[in-house]
Amino acid sequence: MVDSEHRPLVLVVEDDASNREVMTSTLTEFGGYRVVTEANGEHAVHAVDTYAPDVVLLDLMLPQRSGLDILRDLRADPRFLDLPVVAVTADVRPAISEEARALGCREFVAKPFSLDQLLDSVARALASPESGAESDQTARG
Repeated sequence: MVDSEHRPLVLVVEDDASNREVMTSTLTEFGGYRVVTEANGEHAVHAVDTYAPDVVLLDLMLPQRSGLDILRDLRADPRFLDLPVVAVTADVRPAISEEARALGCREFVAKPFSLDQLLDSVARALASPESGAESDQTARG
């Protein structure tokens, strides 16, 4: 068994408490990941800086700041250029997914999602060495 300190750390940025709970329990119980959460989009970049996650699950539709704005801030910081980000959203318009991919999202998960889709997207994001659209796969619910 992998030591808990060596399991990948996932930062879940999601304002909806029930979605946050489902993501957290799925990732810990079925994926074996360590998880920290942030409900407030205004604090997301600080949370990345504080926790140094291995991957970020980022809701694109946050009330305080859009996930795309958070992603722009992350990519503007050289420390976070290669940080794997999985966009999670109910907004599946092509323009949104294209912009998220252009900003380096490795995966795009549409809500509602299955537990397997969530786990598979995180695993692919962690395994992918690049952050371009070539590694993106849209999860379909």
